[in-house]
Amino acid sequence: MEAEKKRRLLKRCELPKKALTWTFETFELLSGLEEACEAALVLAERRCDTSWLLLMGGTDRGKSHLLAAICHRWLQAGIPARYVYVPLLLEELKRGFREEGDNSYDARFDFFLNVPLLALDDLGTENRTPWVQERLDTIIDYRLMHELAMVVTTNLPMEDLPFRIRSRLAREGRVVYIAADEYHTRPDRRE
Repeated sequence: MEAEKKRRLLKRCELPKKALTWTFETFELLSGLEEACEAALVLAERRCDTSWLLLMGGTDRGKSHLLAAICHRWLQAGIPARYVYVPLLLEELKRGFREEGDNSYDARFDFFLNVPLLALDDLGTENRTPWVQERLDTIIDYRLMHELAMVVTTNLPMEDLPFRIRSRLAREGRVVYIAADEYHTRPDRRE
């Protein structure tokens, strides 16, 4: 029964196929990644006062791997989590306008609002229309007001994030900037 529950939680989380193996155990802790890994582990094990984490830095720095690792830990503990690449979150919501029941817009939006852990990957890659901005503002503000956990990754500098989102992430969560080199170009990378 427990294995079936974990399988359902993993399916509902919708981790991409590649991220199914992205755990803390498979994370290669190279120089410059220590703070990000420790912050992710603390949130994953729910050992912190804040339940929000923002991982910032260039591409290929391990942000998405750590985000998936946090999801895996929550799922192992039997706690629902939802991974989503931000532009696809918005496409998923739009598809809900054509559906009914559990796949309707309202059901999908409610799930993003209330899932115990929401993992938003690549915030800032979405097309910033007023509708998109309103949806993201609403999700983030609702989660803040209801003290629901969230982890976010972005390649953008803090000042390039929309003001309302930036202010909430900075105020309510831990912000970790990863200054490490791109993973595939690192001299200390194991072969």
